[in-house]
Amino acid sequence: MNWEAIDGRLGIMPIPETSVVIPNWNGSDLLKTCLSSLKRQIYQDFEIIVVDNGSSDDSIQYIESVHPEVRIIKLPVNKGFCAAVNSGIKSARGKYVALLNNDTEAGPAWLGELVKALNENIDVGLCASKMMNYFNRNLIDNAGDMLCYYGHTVGRNEIDAGQYDRPRYIFSACAGAAIYRKELFADVGFFDEDFFAYYEDIDIGMRAQLKGYKCLYVPAAVVYHMIQATSGQIPAKRFIWMQRNIICVHLKNMPVKLLGQIAATFFILHSYSTLLYIIKTKDIKTIIKLYCNIIKILPRTIKKRSDIQKQITVPASYIKSIAGPFPTLFDYFKKHISRIKDFFKTSLLDK
Repeated sequence: MNWEAIDGRLGIMPIPETSVVIPNWNGSDLLKTCLSSLKRQIYQDFEIIVVDNGSSDDSIQYIESVHPEVRIIKLPVNKGFCAAVNSGIKSARGKYVALLNNDTEAGPAWLGELVKALNENIDVGLCASKMMNYFNRNLIDNAGDMLCYYGHTVGRNEIDAGQYDRPRYIFSACAGAAIYRKELFADVGFFDEDFFAYYEDIDIGMRAQLKGYKCLYVPAAVVYHMIQATSGQIPAKRFIWMQRNIICVHLKNMPVKLLGQIAATFFILHSYSTLLYIIKTKDIKTIIKLYCNIIKILPRTIKKRSDIQKQITVPASYIKSIAGPFPTLFDYFKKHISRIKDFFKTSLLDK
C-alpha cells in the first residue's frame, strides 16, 4: 500500500491502486444500485469519484448521506460525459482509472479482474468489460467495440451461450465499464470534450491503437447495464451527437490511405441513416442543427487530425485489421436488408 503525504506528513491517506470514476446527471435512483455494487467488490484497493454534471435531483445529498467515502466533483452545469470523466481522471490518485456508468451494477469480481488484466499484460493500455443487459441477464449488451463504418458493438442482444467467454484483443472498450492506465491519458490525451457524449470511447481507443497500445476484452469482468437509462431521455440530441461524432472519429484518426478507401461508402451510409431519421421523426430542425454542429467543429477536428497523424506508430494495415471489417456497400445492405424492410414497413404503418 502506498501512502499519500498531506500537509507534509506521511501515513494520513493511503493511495489507492485504482480510481473508479462515475459520471452522473440526475441519477440518484441509479446510483443506489451502482454504488452498492462497488461496496461488494472482492478487490478493495480503490477509491470512488462521482462527477456530478449539475444534477437537479438529490444525487449529491444521497451520496453525502449514504456513501460518505465517495469523493464528489460538482460541475455547475451538464458538460457531458467527456468533460465529466476528464475531471474525474485528472483528480484520480490511482495508477489505473476505471470508468463506470451510473446505470450499472458491477459483478463482485468486476474491478479485480480488470486490474489483474492490466497487471499481467504490460502491452495493454485499456480493457473492456463483459456488459450484460440489466433487465434480461442472459442477453449480452457489449463484448467489445469495433470501428467499422459506424461503430459496432460486439454481441449486442445476443443470448449469452459462452461465445464471448475468452479474453481477446479488440479495437476499443465501451467507456461505460472500462479501465485505463492513467499514463495513457498523458500520452494520447483525454476524452475529446467536443464530443459531449457518444463514440468518445471509440475515439480514444483509436488514438491509443495508433500509438501502439492494445485493448483487451476481459470476460470475467462482468457488469449489468440499464441501457440508455440517462441518454435515452434526449433522443434528438443523441442523434446529433452520434452522427457528428462518428464523422469526427474518422476525420481525426483514420490514416489517409484507409480514409480514402472508406470515405465514399461512409458518406452513403451517413446519408441513408439521416434519411431514415427524417422519415421516422419528420424532425428537419434536428438535421439542420446536426450540420451546423459539423461545420462549427470542423476546423478544430482538422487541427486535431494534424497533431494525431504526426504521432502514429503503427501501419495503416494494422488499423484496418483491428478496426474492421469494412464491407462493400452491396454487402452492407445485403446483410441489413431485413432490418431495412422492417423499418419501412413500420414507418408506412405509422402513417
